[in-house]
Amino acid sequence: MKVFFVIPPSISRLDSYAYDAADKADVPRIWVGILYVAAALREKLAITPVIIDAPASGMGLEEIERLVAEEKPDIVAFSVLTFNLVACLRVAEAVKKVHHETVVCFGGWHPTLYPSETLGLGVVDYVVIGEGEETFCELVSALQSARKPDAQVLGNIKGIGFRDASGNAVITATRVPITKLDEIPFPAYDLIDLKRYSNILADSTENISILTTRGCPHACTFCDIRKSRYRYRSPEKVMEEIRYWHDKGIAEFYIQDDNFTINRKRAIELCRLIIDSGLKVRYKISSRVDHLDDELVGYLKRSGCHRINFGVESGSQRVLDYLQKGIKVEQIHQAFQLAKKHRISTFAYIMIGTPVETDEDYEHTARLISIVKPDHLHCSICTPMPETHLYRTLLKEGGISTDYWREFAVAPTAEFSTPFCNPLYSDEELRAMQNSIQKKFYLQPRVILNEVKRMRDLETVVKKARLAFKVLLG
Repeated sequence: MKVFFVIPPSISRLDSYAYDAADKADVPRIWVGILYVAAALREKLAITPVIIDAPASGMGLEEIERLVAEEKPDIVAFSVLTFNLVACLRVAEAVKKVHHETVVCFGGWHPTLYPSETLGLGVVDYVVIGEGEETFCELVSALQSARKPDAQVLGNIKGIGFRDASGNAVITATRVPITKLDEIPFPAYDLIDLKRYSNILADSTENISILTTRGCPHACTFCDIRKSRYRYRSPEKVMEEIRYWHDKGIAEFYIQDDNFTINRKRAIELCRLIIDSGLKVRYKISSRVDHLDDELVGYLKRSGCHRINFGVESGSQRVLDYLQKGIKVEQIHQAFQLAKKHRISTFAYIMIGTPVETDEDYEHTARLISIVKPDHLHCSICTPMPETHLYRTLLKEGGISTDYWREFAVAPTAEFSTPFCNPLYSDEELRAMQNSIQKKFYLQPRVILNEVKRMRDLETVVKKARLAFKVLLG
């Protein structure tokens, strides 16, 4: 059975909450979730899928059409976010046009939130709801047995959606999130060409992401994994993966967990394993500011951690409380001081334009950044994302008048514009503030000099220079 995973070309995109110039820089990123599902498919069903990453390979829609017409895959699967839904649909329509028998499957966050609406779009045969490693493999196994499995067979697969003989959407029972993460095979990085991917903040040309946890117990209202079940891999299994990639020549890693340091004991155990292994690796993590202490940061530094990403969001305690971050401004100062003490670089993620933000709150954030002096900064605009607590609260309280994300899910169009949610500033004013913050920060001499010092080879220098010109001047 031939299975394709497709990352669509950038033929359509919604306006993003991210920094506008960076968002439009078209820098390919590795879709680690797809690599995990691909690895599971290969291990469980002995099927090696083909990964078509259009942005990384430079493929356009016509080239994908030609490839599908030639190869006639049995299944074409997509990892779909609300922001790339329209592009995924365009490719799916092209697939059906050149080979109608190909089964189209949508997985990812968007169909997880809107399964029935996604099936209602017509071109989608199946949706995978939630984590895909088990669910997608069971679906593919059923399709191996019969091109059109009957409803009873499909109904026994938890966590999928399909259309019955009458065309009605059927959503099966919920699948419990995977608890034994150690049993999931390492992501199938061998199916992609790492050299095609650039990370403007990486120190080397080849680096990979490692996922050691899933879920988050915290209550941030804007987050799509708010209060979700927190699960983690054992330190020994993570160390096994680090050694596996290190033996293949990879020495730089991004631990892609939303919060690596939630379980302090586990984090220190992994640091000790890395130190004791003698491997010379460098890695970066993300952490809440209230989950660090001097001993832990010391272990991070000695084991090769060279950057910590912090979700700062705001320098205003009023805004932090509104977002239910569960942190104090003083804890932000302390976290940056700890990182600087141990000579670990810092990345601050801030957010402007929350529904309650005023000029005074904005100034608090600007003042905080000038004091803690992060090495890197990303400023986003607060955007109520689909089905988040913030979005549902604004709908309930009248801050949002219509359920526009559901309306978009039912009838997606490229013309849709992502609304922001601050009554004091217009969308244009928020964009101008965001772009001003980013450019002002990255044009500081200290920031430029520090970044140049971190570059380790000429190829990295060239890539970063090109990307920087796109982001700052484009």
